[in-house]
Amino acid sequence: MSKLKRVFTHKSKLFLILVGMILALSCESPLGDEGTGGGTDGGDIGGEVSGGEGAGGGQTVGSNNYTLHKGSLSQIQQRQLMDPNNNYKVLFKKGDYGSKYFRIPALICTSNGTILAAADRRYEKTADLGKSSKIDVIVRRSEDLGTTWSNPIVVANTATSSSDSYGDAFFINCHNGDVLCGFITEPGIQQDNKGETVIYRSKDDGRTWTKQFSFLPTTINDAKKGFGASGQGLTLRNGVNAGAKKLMFAYFQWNKSSGLSVTAMVSENDGVSFTRYGNIKPSDNNIDETKAIELSDGSIMLNHRKGVYQGGRAWSKSTDGGKNWTYQGIDGEVLDPGNNADFTRYEFNGRHIKTAKHILMINANVNKANSWFTARKNHTIRMTDNDFGNGNGTSTGKYIYTKQLVNGGENLYSGYPSITVLPDGTIATLTEETTVNEQDAYDIVFRRFNLCWLSGGKEYVNYDTDNLFQYKN
Repeated sequence: MSKLKRVFTHKSKLFLILVGMILALSCESPLGDEGTGGGTDGGDIGGEVSGGEGAGGGQTVGSNNYTLHKGSLSQIQQRQLMDPNNNYKVLFKKGDYGSKYFRIPALICTSNGTILAAADRRYEKTADLGKSSKIDVIVRRSEDLGTTWSNPIVVANTATSSSDSYGDAFFINCHNGDVLCGFITEPGIQQDNKGETVIYRSKDDGRTWTKQFSFLPTTINDAKKGFGASGQGLTLRNGVNAGAKKLMFAYFQWNKSSGLSVTAMVSENDGVSFTRYGNIKPSDNNIDETKAIELSDGSIMLNHRKGVYQGGRAWSKSTDGGKNWTYQGIDGEVLDPGNNADFTRYEFNGRHIKTAKHILMINANVNKANSWFTARKNHTIRMTDNDFGNGNGTSTGKYIYTKQLVNGGENLYSGYPSITVLPDGTIATLTEETTVNEQDAYDIVFRRFNLCWLSGGKEYVNYDTDNLFQYKN
């Protein structure tokens, strides 16, 4: 053997040994060190996501030749930790786009893999609707899973004053691929019998929006004012809801008779119109913004924010598509200071990734402190692999993984959050964040991570075996 050939053979062996060492540090065993997360990087709050479209984008993977969406992680990157502390972008920064402030994030990924991120553009002050604030809703789009983003798109009108303002957006994916954006109009919840809820529809993944449906609180039984909680509504697909093209969001209301309650607003025609279904009114009269999530058997659970003087989160459940509800009580496994939260099934476009019982949750994981802004800290991600104890919100052992979203989050003012799942099984959040003690003066930050990071290296998305990737695009 020639000397040149011996050198080449030796270097090849070294290369194979090195590759083997890298694979040994994959998610098949818990990692001691964090991986780079697949072609994106960040830093402190305010850093940019960069790194092109992702090594997996455009690749064909799995036994049925699934083509990865632009920006997807490669299989090797799925087996490394994609850390949200290193993979983020400030999408709505104080002072940008002609506005001093932004609030109220909403986040969704369409069936075509386009991420839509919405926020209230609160031009002059952080105050809510009905308090002489000029507010409108703008959306930014990403077609490469968060690597690059469009300029803002106005959903309805560009606000000229408080009189034509609107805000508190929520998204819902329709069964036909359209997406809805709902919001409440001036004066919000500051006056009885006003504050119209309006639904806009986009047929082109958020590029353009057209008014679809609206209603006043007076059309809801016993309501004098109310709104749909920001973040995400529901695309109902399972059990009694299968094949029915039903959508839903939870409408939180102040009652004419007395107290507070939540009404299930359900569409039976893929978002053309919505009808009131059942209503739940807890006996302690202590609820606030409420989110809904569908379980694998078609049951629907409501997760209620509690007041700042009580804290925690509570559950209600319906087994008949939202017509009748049973209040379950406080979730003893979750801390919360009296803040909004968000939920999403761990699936993409109705196809679960691991099992049909995996669901994600994000909330501010701290005890109540009898205050608003300063008490909201420490956004935390939770995952259940058992449908929240098979629909028992007060049971224990519901969460397989619980992880702080941001390092040092216990010292980070953490307002409203939203969460969604991307076509490659990675997870994205859009959260209000600031280190400055200035009432509700947040930046709104997009972060992305994978199952390997959330599980601490115990699991990863497998393009060969996971359910999502058993289908062609």
